[in-house]
Amino acid sequence: MSHIAKERKKLLARVNRIAGQVNALKRDVETAESDSECHRIMQQIASIRGAMNGLLLAFLDEHTREHIAHGKTVEERERAAEELIEALRSFRA
Repeated sequence: MSHIAKERKKLLARVNRIAGQVNALKRDVETAESDSECHRIMQQIASIRGAMNGLLLAFLDEHTREHIAHGKTVEERERAAEELIEALRSFRA
């Protein structure tokens, strides 16, 4: 069983919380009446980014442990390492 399948319930709960945060942000942007709400909206964006980073780190952690550290063959480990490197290259601060 894959690590995603084993953790599916937890992962989906995290994704659903993030979706809720994004929906709340959308509502707040749609209904903002003044620039004074800007600070609160920026805080929401930062919270969403933090939640996304946490989700990403969970995937990176499990990918590294499952596919690189415990890969069955050298080829599997090399492929997993390349996938990780490709993902890391796509990150933007």
